[in-house]
Amino acid sequence: MGVEDLGFEKVQAPVGTISEGENSAKENGKLEEGSGHNEPIKFGSHGDEMVKKEGNGVSVPNFPKDAVDEWPTPKQVHSFYFVRYRTYDDPKLKAKIDQANLEVQKKNQARSRVLEALNAKRFERSELIEQIKALRSDNHQIRKIADEKFKEIEPLQKDLKKLRNADHASRNGGLSSSEGELDARIKGLQYIIQHESIPLSEEKKILKEIKQLESTRGEVIANAAVRAKIQESVDKEALQDQVKLIGGDLDGVRKEQQAVRSKIQQLDDAIKAIDKEISSIRDELKIVTDKRDQAQDSIFTFRKQLDQQNACFYLSRTILNKARGFAIKGDVKAVEDLCHAEVEKFMSQWNSNKDFRDDYEKRILSSLDSRQLSRDGRIRNPDEKPLVVKEASTPLVVELAPKANTKQVKEDSRSAPLDSLPVQKVQKEAKSKSALPKSTVEHIDVEDEEIYGLEKPKKDGTPEGK
Repeated sequence: MGVEDLGFEKVQAPVGTISEGENSAKENGKLEEGSGHNEPIKFGSHGDEMVKKEGNGVSVPNFPKDAVDEWPTPKQVHSFYFVRYRTYDDPKLKAKIDQANLEVQKKNQARSRVLEALNAKRFERSELIEQIKALRSDNHQIRKIADEKFKEIEPLQKDLKKLRNADHASRNGGLSSSEGELDARIKGLQYIIQHESIPLSEEKKILKEIKQLESTRGEVIANAAVRAKIQESVDKEALQDQVKLIGGDLDGVRKEQQAVRSKIQQLDDAIKAIDKEISSIRDELKIVTDKRDQAQDSIFTFRKQLDQQNACFYLSRTILNKARGFAIKGDVKAVEDLCHAEVEKFMSQWNSNKDFRDDYEKRILSSLDSRQLSRDGRIRNPDEKPLVVKEASTPLVVELAPKANTKQVKEDSRSAPLDSLPVQKVQKEAKSKSALPKSTVEHIDVEDEEIYGLEKPKKDGTPEGK
């Protein structure tokens, strides 16, 4: 397996004295170049001349009298290497995610069309409601006019009723309409008694009737006075004409009111029909939304599976950050212990688990392939096939919904909890029990005073793992 060389991450922090550096160098088995502080310091060709001038008693300004004081010894550096786990995108899962994304886009477009239809129906319903409000306002005005007409005709109808009641009472109750009429009736009955030959029983009946008529004289006189008073105040024919005129106006108002109410009823029926359509569209919207949500849930599930497959990558980041924290504090022992622990874990899995080896090799194939390297780290020959064969992806075609503002659904990717993922970190070992590929490594250097960022390592000579 080839070497994956993507650079080192270098962290520098203070270390103790030189003697401590020498001890750590013995423990680590190496010391960075440039650490030979016992070598003599040489100056340029003018160095001897300067010394001679000093011997002649001539003082040279700013010339260092003690080179050890002016140029301190080089900083001691400790190097530790951790295996870099790469992420791996499963093509099958990625294809499923792409298909689910396409399904989400389709459902969003269908949902946009349904929402557009729903909004159109709601707008139509609102317009009908506005029309009903206008008609109800007209109906209210018509009702006010009708009430005014009723108020005008009511006293006229009362006067006509009084006249009709007086005539009706006189006719139904046998009362005469006037005192003269009463006298004429009495004289006629008396003439029958005097000039006609009638039985005694018939004569008694006529006498009794005459007495009854005489008893109604007072009532007849009162009714005649009332009628005379009404006739004096209101002309009956004029009253009837006025009542007919107002009644005709009322009939016109009633017809207009009936037409308005009929229109309101038609609009109410139309609104009920639209409400049924809106209810049906809402059901359709719910179905489309549920399908869209199912597609989104499947995307979340597939991404969660990807995160679980890349658990080693996330844990390697966590362990590397932990090592950087120790390096910043200058705790070389803690970094070394962490490095040894990760080496033991990695070698144990590498030597005993073939699936682990295959998975690790699979993760670095894309890196080797991008650098034109073969599996064993050689530069790939022109006739060699690439390590990673990219499958031709089918283009995702999404139909655009007309007049619909489609919004792409934003998914929040949630990574799996890091605490539950397996710990797989490694430092390269010189003595491995099986064929161990050279991998990308994270390099942590511990030295004095300053902290630097990412730096490229030297390609000649790989430091041994601690």
